[in-house]
Amino acid sequence: MEHGRLVPVAMAILGFAAIGIGVYQGLVHVAPGYEGTIMSGWDGSLSHEEVLLVQLGALGVGSVVAGLRWKRLSSLSFVMGSIVLFYAVRAVFNLFQSPRPLYREFSVQGAGFEGDTVMLVLGAEPFLLAAGGLLLIGAGLAPFTSRLSKRGSEGATPRPSRI
Repeated sequence: MEHGRLVPVAMAILGFAAIGIGVYQGLVHVAPGYEGTIMSGWDGSLSHEEVLLVQLGALGVGSVVAGLRWKRLSSLSFVMGSIVLFYAVRAVFNLFQSPRPLYREFSVQGAGFEGDTVMLVLGAEPFLLAAGGLLLIGAGLAPFTSRLSKRGSEGATPRPSRI
């Protein structure tokens, strides 16, 4: 087996690992230097969207492995990576549109805060999901781009001249 054929598989596995680690990270954190924690109502278990993202990553890896035999199946990894990337971009966009601003101080009105200021920042989750999605997209495109480069290099070789 050629080493060039294993590169898309390695990319897909790294993308899946980034997605798997990313869903366990926080989407938003309280900035360092500010008091407070973010409490979610899920008690640490993954939401159905996060479980779906991990399953999409696993499907992307499976499609790249199956793409070693049937090239067109690796394009499914491109679709799965695009979905994961879209989710990360959508989540960040929704956070910037929310009434609680990111990267700006605002005062919290609630029990125990008495108007203290807090700054929210993005956590590691959107960055890891975006990296995993991009790796899956790259793994899905790699068999097609390597085939095109091989075709292009065949036509570029000079023919021997006859004298």
